[in-house]
Amino acid sequence: MLNKLGKAKVVADKTKYGVYVWEMPDGKWVGDDEGHYMLIPAVFGDAEKIKILKEAAEGYGVTEGAPKFLPGRRKVSDEEYAAQEARLHAGLTPDPWDLGEGLDAAKRMVQNGR
Repeated sequence: MLNKLGKAKVVADKTKYGVYVWEMPDGKWVGDDEGHYMLIPAVFGDAEKIKILKEAAEGYGVTEGAPKFLPGRRKVSDEEYAAQEARLHAGLTPDPWDLGEGLDAAKRMVQNGR
């Protein structure tokens, strides 16, 4: 989303939808060696999803840390990630589901009389 000066601004922090990751005391997220993080899509404060994530962490022997909510984020597969990289290199918005970009496009259409 662009502000009046034409600079990008972050609006994702205001959404209640996102993912929870398991964050260790040192600030690192639990994941595998290939960069796949243990996460679960959720609404902020969803106790059931937090419980599932905690049980998964414990199942892997992780006894430290806590859930951390990342607003405006979503889980993507390796295939989606590759497609997003291709879109980025083509000069497009990497994620076709980017809400902020969609809102900006709608505003531009109204401004341009479309």
